Amino acid sequence: MAEMIEAFQTNLVAMSLLAMLVGAFLIYNTMTFSVLRRRTLLATLRIVGITRGALFRLLLLEAALLGLVGTALGLLLGTLTAHYLVQLVTRTINDLYFVLTVTQLLVEPLVLLKGTLVGLGITLLAAVAPALEAAGTVPVSALRRSQLERRVHRGLPWLAALGLAALLAGGLLVQQADYGLSGGFAGLFLIIGGYSLLVPLAVTLLSRAGSRLAQRRGLLTRFALRGIDANLSRTGLAIAALGVAVAATLGVSIMISSFRATVADWLDYTLSGDIYVSARSSQAHSADGTLLPQTRALVAALPEVAETSSGRRVTVSSEHGPVDLLALELASRSHSGFQFVTAPLPDLWQRYRRGELLLISEPYAFHQHLKTGDTLRLHTPHGPLTLPVGGVFYDYGSDRGLITLARPTYARWWDDPAFSTLGVFLQPGAEPATAMAAIRNALGTLDQALQIRSNREIRAQSLDIFDRTFAITRVLRLLAIGVAFVGVFSALMALQLERTREQAVLRATGVTPDQLSLLTLIQTGLMGLYAGVLSLPLGWLMSKVLIEVINRRSFGWSIETRLPAAALPEALLLALSAALLAGLYPAWRMRRVQPALALREE
Repeated sequence: MAEMIEAFQTNLVAMSLLAMLVGAFLIYNTMTFSVLRRRTLLATLRIVGITRGALFRLLLLEAALLGLVGTALGLLLGTLTAHYLVQLVTRTINDLYFVLTVTQLLVEPLVLLKGTLVGLGITLLAAVAPALEAAGTVPVSALRRSQLERRVHRGLPWLAALGLAALLAGGLLVQQADYGLSGGFAGLFLIIGGYSLLVPLAVTLLSRAGSRLAQRRGLLTRFALRGIDANLSRTGLAIAALGVAVAATLGVSIMISSFRATVADWLDYTLSGDIYVSARSSQAHSADGTLLPQTRALVAALPEVAETSSGRRVTVSSEHGPVDLLALELASRSHSGFQFVTAPLPDLWQRYRRGELLLISEPYAFHQHLKTGDTLRLHTPHGPLTLPVGGVFYDYGSDRGLITLARPTYARWWDDPAFSTLGVFLQPGAEPATAMAAIRNALGTLDQALQIRSNREIRAQSLDIFDRTFAITRVLRLLAIGVAFVGVFSALMALQLERTREQAVLRATGVTPDQLSLLTLIQTGLMGLYAGVLSLPLGWLMSKVLIEVINRRSFGWSIETRLPAAALPEALLLALSAALLAGLYPAWRMRRVQPALALREE
């Protein structure tokens, strides 16, 4: 139980930290915007004797105060949001594990302290660069701006080298299984951070390539392309923030789609029977309900039924602790319900029926470090039972693991001849609906509450539970996108302030207000397109780490990576839409530029 809770919580914390990582870009852009609005004031303070160190400390103090207010609001909103999120988590636990009722929301002081430290820490860390830039303010601010961009372009090779080093370190870290789940997440964040450092260089290369291709296009398009590269200190971070947020959405979408497709395939071959009959238990997720002994004979006698299988699911004791055991008496078609990770032992099913071996699920093999051919000791009322592992089969019904044993062998060693489920295999051409009605009529005389369901009904219900399980993940993805949207908006507002004189010159030379607005929207659209394109490789990398490292170390499942057909166009559309929406207000502001006022010198 502790391992299940830890894995569940670690995944949620990682998604939250991803939103916080995107938030760091937002804080940087916000502080930059704040500095730009007061550029004249800061230059004046430097003239009258305020030192660079004093100005730096003043701005960090300002950032800390803003961060404190933001953190307090975040803790309040987080607590309010928890009332909704706890329902999603509770529903997932009810679907997968056991019935849980939450009567009150417990807010631990330690959680609030951690939130405060993370909020203030990231705020101060993100505010360092804008504070340093402001501390270097000189009266000739126009020169400072061009010098800053030159320094940024000169530093691109070093930034890219650092990004490649982080990517390499992250790749090596995720491959080290000894570091566990925390090491996997640390490697994932190194990959995200390293890729983000490569974005400015990629933006420069894309803009310059676009400028060459747009030689015969409109003048506004060339202005927009060159403006992105010329203001890389602003546009690079905005594109990186949006790209990381979209990549996170893409990566998680690929992971969920791959997981869902894998589970759907597993349900298709696992539910080899046409109809399943089970006893209704008084408690949800309980396997203690048993069918009456005559149930199987009554069902098998029906003309629509070709054969039946029976099963009994219980919890038994093993050398590794408690484990779920599924005792099966197989039908001839039941074999197709098992697919194995590696080749099983020879003469598997004959030896299985004789009780000479047992089968284990992939999660159980992963958690207990077992493989085909190893032995497993079970504790029974008649003493220890040691059997070889005949094969490791795929199973996505439980992250805790499962073993299966022939039911006659189980009945003999545990003195339990009962069975709790009945698999019904129909004659060729028999209709499931007709057969289910016949089964209900045949078992209607029994004094027992029964559950009779088709394999299609079980499959649909299982996939519905799967979709509800990932509802909270979708909420966290939306938070990351929302934060990135605000980041792009603040970056564009900063650009609008810095380029007021440039816009005034364009207006004075004949550019109309509509053309200025169009210039902003073209530039914004290009930034969104860059973010979307650059998010695709990172999203794919994130999905591979989530599927092959994070999910594997959390639950022990193997998932086949599948790329949904709509995933890549959706990522591009999401980035483009977010950028264009963020650019609407700056475009409107550009229309209101007064050339005479903007060109006036003090």
